[in-house]
Amino acid sequence: MSYPSRLILLPGYTEDQTIFATLLPLLPAFGQVLRLELEEEFAHWRPAGRPTVVALAQYLTARHHIGPADVLIGHSMGGWIAAHLKQQTGATAILLSSFTDQAKIVSAIRSPRWLGLVALTGLVQNRYINQYFKRRYRYDESRALHGQFVDGMGRFRRRYVYQQLQVLFAPVPPLTVQPELRLHSRTDTVVRPPDEPYVELPGDHFAHYFYPQPAAAAIAAVVGGRSAHPAG
Repeated sequence: MSYPSRLILLPGYTEDQTIFATLLPLLPAFGQVLRLELEEEFAHWRPAGRPTVVALAQYLTARHHIGPADVLIGHSMGGWIAAHLKQQTGATAILLSSFTDQAKIVSAIRSPRWLGLVALTGLVQNRYINQYFKRRYRYDESRALHGQFVDGMGRFRRRYVYQQLQVLFAPVPPLTVQPELRLHSRTDTVVRPPDEPYVELPGDHFAHYFYPQPAAAAIAAVVGGRSAHPAG
């Protein structure tokens, strides 16, 4: 198997590249590692209509010249984006605690219109509401990491939060291709486990962060490796 030349990392909703900090050093070597910060990517994105994951994938494909030789690793929303990049380019897609069916997202509000209103009024970034969600978070192991991302929401532009929620929930045609690999925890309460085959990890929605060794082993089995040097 020829070794892919580039690894592209896609974080999830409100996340940054911190989400890959423990996993990346354990991955096989790549010729290039492209660490996408979605806040910056979305700032340059000007969709013609409603923001959707399909339109975002088209934009990212053109901006970064994504093609079939690339390997995409995405966490949560980042995996949803990776799946659509694969659909459009033939790249290898690896999904961490992610989905290819929007029904798998655990959310009390699913209407893109209502979510847009919540985002543009700033309600989703309200400090007191976010403190409430932090107190209700169930998993001690990932409590600090989850809290770090929640606390960071206050600095985001409302337009960016709006775009993310539309990418997550705006209706799009079903995918016709499947990712090469799915990794998921059975106890994930943010994204329900897939119906399709997946590699089970311990932990919760941040399983790959706290258990990077089994995650890296599963990824290496799919993409292979041509060097003993780590990707980071």
